[in-house]
Amino acid sequence: MDMKDKEYYVVDAGNSRTKVAHYYNDELRGVQVFADSDELELHQELKRINSNQSILSSVLSEEKKKKVIEILKPNIVLSEKTKLPISLENYKTPQTLGADRIANVVAGYSLSNQKNTLVVDIGTCVKFDFIDAKGNYQGGSIAPGMMMRFKAMHDYTGQLPLIDSPKEANLIGQSTFESMNTGVMIGMKAEIDGMIALYSQKYTPLTIFLTGGDHKRFDKGLKNSIFAENNLTLHGLYLILKHNV
Repeated sequence: MDMKDKEYYVVDAGNSRTKVAHYYNDELRGVQVFADSDELELHQELKRINSNQSILSSVLSEEKKKKVIEILKPNIVLSEKTKLPISLENYKTPQTLGADRIANVVAGYSLSNQKNTLVVDIGTCVKFDFIDAKGNYQGGSIAPGMMMRFKAMHDYTGQLPLIDSPKEANLIGQSTFESMNTGVMIGMKAEIDGMIALYSQKYTPLTIFLTGGDHKRFDKGLKNSIFAENNLTLHGLYLILKHNV
């Protein structure tokens, strides 16, 4: 059977949820999301798909990871030893490089048609990852994400409240809530815009992708060279699977 006639599955097991993506003929057919509490349903789904080509990306404990591997029987368990369509030679600690960062640059590099590519992943942390036009991953930066910033202000002070429902922010906050909300929301927007500007000055032309659970809060007014991609990590894992099988 031709490679394109096969089904492929990507399993991205995170700290709070696991995503299972189904690809067919290079097309993403669907994504299922399982919370930690859905472990039985997840294991049933992994058992159902275990006869297909699959890749596992995991940040689970070794015990939970071993269980998933036993059920899924994946072709690839992503690690620093996995064969990639890009080079990590310039990164000093590939053994500690997050699987999501690897997958993001693999996907971004492919979607940009192998040009200088910057991926901005706005989630638990804000991660910038750059890969040059020759396919050499250069590295990037990691900073606290939106909810981490709100929680830090509450945890490290005596009187600031915990904000768990951020709002649209004005430049000048006129209450404690508004001031904290402005500091995080507008501060992050300025930080992201500033970092993108620095990369754009140094690398021309540059294709930029925004992804991550909170990217929709910060993607307003995107320029033509900036693209929002909800499933960038899953697409990168899929490309790594195809590269290996």
